[in-house]
Amino acid sequence: MRIKQLDHMQDLEHFVAQDLIMLAKQKEGMLHIALSGGRSARFIVRGFLAVQPSILGRVHLYLVDERLEGEKNLDTLLEAGLERAFSLTQLSIPEAQRELSTSPFDRVYLGVGEDGHIASLFPGRRPEQDGVQVAVVEQSPKPPKRRATLTYYGFSKLARNATVFLLFLGEGKRDALERLMSGKEHAETLPCAYFVDNQFSTWIITDLKE
Repeated sequence: MRIKQLDHMQDLEHFVAQDLIMLAKQKEGMLHIALSGGRSARFIVRGFLAVQPSILGRVHLYLVDERLEGEKNLDTLLEAGLERAFSLTQLSIPEAQRELSTSPFDRVYLGVGEDGHIASLFPGRRPEQDGVQVAVVEQSPKPPKRRATLTYYGFSKLARNATVFLLFLGEGKRDALERLMSGKEHAETLPCAYFVDNQFSTWIITDLKE
């Protein structure tokens, strides 16, 4: 597990742009990038906007969680300018009883919540692990109640060889980051720990100073 220290959360935009350019040089063909909703998604999209169209045309995006009630995570991406960089045909959104992807991810950007949740996988609410990529959460502890999310099984299949970036941006994420760094918790109580427990290629990206 490696750590990237940002001076400001807006610096994530530059990091995303440079990483995508590097990935495009290292890999031929399609580039498969997963991201979650939430505040950090704005900076990720703005990072994409700084990359040349010839690279963006090779990207397929995967939203790993979506709200099934109220304002959608897709709305957040559109407000950040998603359609200035991509066609919506380049985006896959989780739906119940359908696989999110048949292609493995190259990159995963996951904002981490105050309680350590990632996507819509919350503490104590681990979905069944019976080979289903996407699960519907009916009673989310965070509004809205109904969400569709990539499961731990889905991450294990699609992100095993990806670089996973866990985003701890803003003072409200300090406790979750300290809990993760303590090494004393696992996914059942701190979902972001899943990517450390299971030895993914994981980076912590944070603007939090000691």
